[in-house]
Amino acid sequence: MLREFNFPDVGEGIAEGEIVHWLVKEGDWIEEDQDLVQVETDKAVITLHSPFTGKIEKLYGKEGEVIKVGALLTTVQDGGEAAPAPQAEKTNSGTVVGSLGEEKEIEIVRPILATPAVRALAKQMKLALAEVKGTGPGGRITKEDVERAAEKIAGPLGAAADIYGPVEKVSLRGLRSTVAKRMAEASKRVAAVTLWEDADITELERLRAEEKKRAEAKGVKLTYLPFLIKASLAALKAHPYFNATLDEDGEEIVVKKYYNIGIAVDTSDGLMVFVIKEADRKSLLDLAIEGAALAEKARDRKLDLTELRGSTFTITNYGVVGVSYGTPIINHPEVAILGMGRIKDRPVALNGQIVVRKIMPLSFAFDHRVIDGVEAGRFLNVVIERLEHPDLMLTPQ
Repeated sequence: MLREFNFPDVGEGIAEGEIVHWLVKEGDWIEEDQDLVQVETDKAVITLHSPFTGKIEKLYGKEGEVIKVGALLTTVQDGGEAAPAPQAEKTNSGTVVGSLGEEKEIEIVRPILATPAVRALAKQMKLALAEVKGTGPGGRITKEDVERAAEKIAGPLGAAADIYGPVEKVSLRGLRSTVAKRMAEASKRVAAVTLWEDADITELERLRAEEKKRAEAKGVKLTYLPFLIKASLAALKAHPYFNATLDEDGEEIVVKKYYNIGIAVDTSDGLMVFVIKEADRKSLLDLAIEGAALAEKARDRKLDLTELRGSTFTITNYGVVGVSYGTPIINHPEVAILGMGRIKDRPVALNGQIVVRKIMPLSFAFDHRVIDGVEAGRFLNVVIERLEHPDLMLTPQ
């Protein structure tokens, strides 16, 4: 049976191409997916592959000749025998079979458009490209098309395995779905930049040890978080554009005159951010008590909506899982977020001597559409100054 291969529509508005080099000659035996001819379009030089196996009967077009999309490139004799068909009919594979006199039949094959990498992937999966529906430009078969087709062939295993091995599929629902959407929204809409710096909190640790005893007497565990909130409040008041949101539609920066601090907490269902309202009006002990209570409610999924809304600036603590630095994602539509890393004893140079100091790593992400890096650096310096000189946090701000 003779099969025709025409110059396919390779997409991107290409209507013609110039034959650069035939990679085979008449009489050659060719395998399916073997390189056939190089054609130069106005976009690039592309290599077309044979969609079938057989002996090349005839090549159409000379090197240097310009051919239109749809023009006949070659006919291939596959040596197969089939009954003559009086009329053309469509087959399941998308080909058209018709008669050529009484002695020969011709099959016009739907061109298979796929890159060499996709063809190699299909071979690896033992998948016939002719059975794959292409969703790319001009019907081009993509890597995803091949993977989807392979998963369908997997049959009952499709829910528990992909083309490479066993998998577990977990529905993206509830809080995890909400987190995913918010993170995707933030990454698309915010021009985020992150600064990293360390704070020497050796003196803060001394102060915390003193305050910790008073807190324990009242049944409160005093962590570093209330101190970081206090330090952040000082920086927010000195640099108010960080206590703001960006109104993109109104093209306005909305600077908040109140200070509601969001605290990111890990739960079994995903990340939640509870809000300490009017944090600037509360003492260290008040912040510790309210923060602990809200964190417990978050883990038990008992927070109400009012406790999840209204934050103007967010703090996240990934140091609890042993991480030092990160690139925290801004809690959109806020314009900044401060991350606290794992606190460690480190050797540092101090007054010409190597000494061991307690260091708190900080990661500060901000929206560069609203604030420049210099201003962000100044903000972070205020935070560090308060952490390294904790007595300043005990005086009215």
